[in-house]
Amino acid sequence: MSPMCCLINGRPDERVGVANRGLQYGDGLFETIAIQDGRLLLWSQHLDRLAIGASRLGLAAINRALLTAEATELAVGIQLGILKLMLVREASGRGYRPSSQEVDRILALWPWPARGVSAEGVDVMWCRTRLARQPQLAGIKHLNRLEQVLGQQELGSGHGEGLMQDTDGWVIAGTMSNVFLGERGALITPSLDYAGVAGVMRARVMDCAADLGIRVTIDGITRAHVLRADEIFLTNSVLGVCAVRSLPEREYGRGPIAQRIHEAIRACGDAAVS
Repeated sequence: MSPMCCLINGRPDERVGVANRGLQYGDGLFETIAIQDGRLLLWSQHLDRLAIGASRLGLAAINRALLTAEATELAVGIQLGILKLMLVREASGRGYRPSSQEVDRILALWPWPARGVSAEGVDVMWCRTRLARQPQLAGIKHLNRLEQVLGQQELGSGHGEGLMQDTDGWVIAGTMSNVFLGERGALITPSLDYAGVAGVMRARVMDCAADLGIRVTIDGITRAHVLRADEIFLTNSVLGVCAVRSLPEREYGRGPIAQRIHEAIRACGDAAVS
């Protein structure tokens, strides 16, 4: 599958050079933005995370106005689609040490996934691949996603997602999603201080839960904790709020907290309706 269209530094193009530092080292950041009816969902939140990542990696401060103009141009007339935005440190020859903070902007428009998510949720498995603990990279969405690639390779045909633990055994996230557990009317989501991506939909869910009077705790989560939860749901900017129907050890189904938050976020227009 190829993108519907692509801009590199504002010009239509799909080619990058062999010296591209994203290609060589994963030296850059990306965001995956849902588009509905020409609108970039949670756009300001994506830019906020991009700004944090740029600071963490020693990249130039993001140009919000320029990125907004280019992204809006690609989103015009799109009923339902996905924008992948990448900032890659500009090429500087061979070797790990960067010589510049400047970035190349790559914006690619992709079609919406053909396979939707069942209203009952997804069946989930445990991944053998572990996430490395690295606080300097935790939370940001950098271009090195080999752990997630390996995790996705493990998924069987009947599983829509896989849960990943870090090298100390803490449950961190799905391969492409954040995780929430529902227990006795409250929520708990894993700490991402050492691994994982702090998703924009994760943050939106926590804000929404506060508005609904639902307590949210951020803490370490074990595998045993997951298995005794009343309900589990996953979040990302494309899935929105997606219930976990089952793990190999037990079944869950869509729970009341996931349903309330799903409805509230859809009503605000912050999640795409396919």
